[in-house]
Amino acid sequence: MSKLGLRFGTDGVRGIIGETITDLTVAIIAEATLRYWYRRYGVSKVLVGYDTRFMSKDFATIIASIAREHGADVNVVSGPTPTPVISWAVLKHRFNLAFQVTASHNPPRYNGVKVIGGDGAPARPEDTNGIEGVINSEYDDILRSVRDIEYARAPSINIRDEYIDSITSWFSARFKPRRLRVLVDPLHGAAVGYTAEALRRLGFEVTEVNSDQDPNFGGKAPNPEYEYIKDDVDAVVNGRFDMAIANDGDGDRVAMVVKGLGHLDANRIIPVFLRVLWGLGMVKRGVARTVATTHLIDDVAASLGIKVVETPVGIKYIVDAMNRGEADIGGEESGGLAYSWHIPEKDGVYSGVMGACIEASEGISKIYGELTSRFGERRFRRVDIKANDAKALVNRLSQELKRAMVNMGELDRFIEIDGLKAVYRDKSWVLVRGSGTEPVIRIYSEALSDGRVNDLIEPVVSIINRAIAG
Repeated sequence: MSKLGLRFGTDGVRGIIGETITDLTVAIIAEATLRYWYRRYGVSKVLVGYDTRFMSKDFATIIASIAREHGADVNVVSGPTPTPVISWAVLKHRFNLAFQVTASHNPPRYNGVKVIGGDGAPARPEDTNGIEGVINSEYDDILRSVRDIEYARAPSINIRDEYIDSITSWFSARFKPRRLRVLVDPLHGAAVGYTAEALRRLGFEVTEVNSDQDPNFGGKAPNPEYEYIKDDVDAVVNGRFDMAIANDGDGDRVAMVVKGLGHLDANRIIPVFLRVLWGLGMVKRGVARTVATTHLIDDVAASLGIKVVETPVGIKYIVDAMNRGEADIGGEESGGLAYSWHIPEKDGVYSGVMGACIEASEGISKIYGELTSRFGERRFRRVDIKANDAKALVNRLSQELKRAMVNMGELDRFIEIDGLKAVYRDKSWVLVRGSGTEPVIRIYSEALSDGRVNDLIEPVVSIINRAIAG
């Protein structure tokens, strides 16, 4: 925790606009990041992106002004831009450092800052720790520096069309899909005009909804979970469209709707993608998944003769596995997928197009049905409980939780790389961890039946609630 009262979580710094995320805190984060990056890596070119949230463009101007004061050649995107497109542009145009102003899928009152290195990947923990260290050790001098800066707009850069050109070229070389009617829902976020345009160029019949870039996201959280895209599900189930694709606020997450399965989260998407991409020769080394993601991936990987790397929650850990040469594809249950041949970041636009191409060629329902008939249909549940100092509370309760988990079935092993996870011999598991992006404890469970899921998750929820009640 820095003197700002903010810390880099699973994916950047986030907070409530006007409270923890203000002009001053954004300026301090930018100044500390630039000081750290100059000393460790050197900086000559900086890219600044932003999403559709309140104050995002203004915060981007502040960051760009500070970077120019450091002597960097700075570009700001010409309009709201998905986070994965920023990552892609860093690689394409050889920027040394990038900032993305976003709070991703969080509710509208939130905003934040992501830091992206010259390799296009999210800043690593050692670097974010280093930035926090600069804030703590140089706080007074940083305050003086940012208060003297004159804010002015930097030159803009339009990267939308070249990004769409790049990914559509990749897909058109590998898929020859039949024409489908696709509903695209960017949830008023930065992916407006991205997923839809890429699909149009590939020959799909596309209807885009919620396509006005609304900082209030229509009064909802810009998160493509079932409760926020019920209308999309109904549109496919009722036959108006062949499938639907939804992205979150900064375009790095994806969810889909297909006939026969309904709403698809990443726990059902990743196993299908793994099988298809392995068949295309794109996956040879392995697959990475977070501790909170389905073990159906493990069964599919074993059948294909490739290994599974289990990581803490956060795409940066998936990327680390790819950089070590251990995985070619990876993902997390919250809707993020990354690919070693694309960018070192999750990309909901690219994944949405991938899903449409698979649905229009082999059929997602068909592939998923083949996998579950062989390995079993997984049931999954997640419960979120609001809690301050969530990670610390989970650590404090670890021994009590372990004692309860031991009595829940034939235990195979505990995994403690991110929270506490118990894995059982009947293909079930339960995980409790503190969120890295919100003051929340998350409890996850997966099993071959709903009853088993509930039997695992309810005792853990009870322990957490009792501890919070005090």
